[in-house]
Amino acid sequence: MQEKQKELIDQYDMELLHVRRGRGGLVCEDRNGLYDLQVCDLSPKRLEQAFEIKEQLIQQGFLYVDQYYRNREGELLTYDRYQTPYIMKRHFEGRECDIRSKKDIQTAGEQLGILHEFLKKIPTEGYPRKKSRLDLKTKELIRTKQYIARKNEKKEFEMLFYQYFDLFWKDVEPAYEEEPYEPFLCHGAYHQHHMLMLPGQRMAVIQFEHFYVGNQLEDVFYLMRKILEKNQYDFSYARKLLDAYETKRRLSMADYRSLYRMLSYPEKYWKLANQYMNHRKSFLSPKLTEKLQDAVKLQEKKEKFLRDFWLFYLQMKDVSL
Repeated sequence: MQEKQKELIDQYDMELLHVRRGRGGLVCEDRNGLYDLQVCDLSPKRLEQAFEIKEQLIQQGFLYVDQYYRNREGELLTYDRYQTPYIMKRHFEGRECDIRSKKDIQTAGEQLGILHEFLKKIPTEGYPRKKSRLDLKTKELIRTKQYIARKNEKKEFEMLFYQYFDLFWKDVEPAYEEEPYEPFLCHGAYHQHHMLMLPGQRMAVIQFEHFYVGNQLEDVFYLMRKILEKNQYDFSYARKLLDAYETKRRLSMADYRSLYRMLSYPEKYWKLANQYMNHRKSFLSPKLTEKLQDAVKLQEKKEKFLRDFWLFYLQMKDVSL
């Protein structure tokens, strides 16, 4: 163990048994368990708010979260000799959720439903609210098309982006028909890298640092989009997630309409536009072109998925009510 690392760990009230490198920092072991020591880029205020949320979840019985620990001075942030801020939090020995496994997806859906029910009980006053970025994304799509249109010589990515603009643009308008919702705390980054599978089909949820007050359906959408992109927009994967989620938190027709609109928006196409506009135009990575080609190939499957989603969750459910 390096002297700098020892200086950091010595600032905590722990009897160190072993230290090893982990993902994004050090894994420290003492008599009480395992902990992660990591560099922290959060402001002190946001870190304290994330600490409060996790503590309230634990008090309610949602135990498997990466709880923060204070140092000997009672502070969450600990600084090394170079004034780099670090945090200590609970470490879990588990594997990442496999979003190609329906068994893991079921656990992820159930856990998210439970998490949302607990988060609804935490007062939202003082926590940051998320502002919609839909207008900014749409304006960037238009700006990208206009920029490419003005170019005399176009690279392969630029030609493809311009050629398929209308294919993706038709899915923009439906996303603007928002349903009213009651704002609650959201995880903010609920995806496979932040869900760790533990023995006994338990799951730890980590990385709450992206929390905000907003529409909890965005957590559902964020995970579902990741799952669908990995599984060729196979409708059965979406149904597995939503069925599991609904065992813990019921969804209304308005919720299904909101999810449909979120899923309709050409998120992948916008991300490529954003990467293109924020990088050097003199050299475009071949990977950018490959990703665009993949998005075009997936679009037909996505459109079929949206038809199936509408038929099953909106048309059929509406008739049965």
